[in-house]
Amino acid sequence: MKTRWIRWSALGALLTVTVLTASAQLGNAAARLRFGAYFPSDTDLQAFNKTWFAVGLTFASDGVPLLASDATEISADLFTHQTGGSRGAITSLLVTQVYEQPIGDSDLRLQLRIGAGLYVVDTTGPSKNIFGGRVGLTLWFNDSYSVELNYDLTDRFGANRDRANGFSLTVGYQF
Repeated sequence: MKTRWIRWSALGALLTVTVLTASAQLGNAAARLRFGAYFPSDTDLQAFNKTWFAVGLTFASDGVPLLASDATEISADLFTHQTGGSRGAITSLLVTQVYEQPIGDSDLRLQLRIGAGLYVVDTTGPSKNIFGGRVGLTLWFNDSYSVELNYDLTDRFGANRDRANGFSLTVGYQF
């Protein structure tokens, strides 16, 4: 119980700092829509379906100077499947710090993403709210189009002590 309280307190502090910083910089905000696939690594979730549909919406603003990031993102993602009569969904709400590196003299950019937040898992019974994080790489082809590879890592949930861990591969468009 004590570690859960510490995690939620740390997440609350991180959310407060980043939301306050991001709200002060809304003039520079950009939105990105992503579509693709999610591949759960937990065997119980793979039993439903090995490939799930992934969709996400991200709002980005300038980075937090304290963390030396290039951008701060607030994102909502939905990973879902429907196979026969079974359905399931994992929803994530994350705050992410982005670190960017240009590639040569081209328009290509590579970004490292590190985020944490809330995951709502509705797969094998009543939905559960769990803590989790994400590490990812994004390749930008220009200012609008990107490809993103992420790995999500979460706390355990349910009677089988499952995790909503998995890879997602999405194509994004920033508008």
